[in-house]
Amino acid sequence: MFKFSSLLLVVLAVSPALAQQAFAQQAAQQTVAEAAAQNRAAADARKVAAAPPSREEVLKLFDLLQITKTMDAVLNATKQQSMEISDQMIHERMPNITAEQKKQFTGMVEDVMRQSLGTQATQEMLAATIPVYQRHLTKGDLDAMVAFYSSPVGQKILHEQPAMVQESMEASAGIQQRIARAMFQKIDERVAKMAEAERETAKKP
Repeated sequence: MFKFSSLLLVVLAVSPALAQQAFAQQAAQQTVAEAAAQNRAAADARKVAAAPPSREEVLKLFDLLQITKTMDAVLNATKQQSMEISDQMIHERMPNITAEQKKQFTGMVEDVMRQSLGTQATQEMLAATIPVYQRHLTKGDLDAMVAFYSSPVGQKILHEQPAMVQESMEASAGIQQRIARAMFQKIDERVAKMAEAERETAKKP
């Protein structure tokens, strides 16, 4: 009876310690499993972030960046510069152009630019740009860009960007025209020299 009582006391004394140890082991195993799951989730997230963005994600960024509005500003500035260059060209080639001829020429140039630089041209350029973004940027990059351009500073940049592009092109228009005139003048001079040399060669017996 004494031995049984002693054994019972030992069991009662040891049981809480064993239970605590078992609980600790179970908690440790659960912690290890949770850590492993978190590591897997983090690895999966990094893998997804490093993957190329989808077409829809790029288009979402384009929409946020107001790319279409910016491209319209660029095209409008391009049209204006083209009109000015065309006007100079027609006066150089037709110094005595009449008002009616000038009107016809202007209408023709506007029609050509309307067909060449219309909405379809914008859509084609956007479609061609999407693979470029997919090659150079990851989904994580796009997510970071979306976060920035959704911020107050990013929104200010987007709001001011079309005007900045327009004004920058207007500011540089004179420089571009001067460079273009000098470039085409040099080309004309060299073509004239080549033609003269050809004529001289043809005269020789």
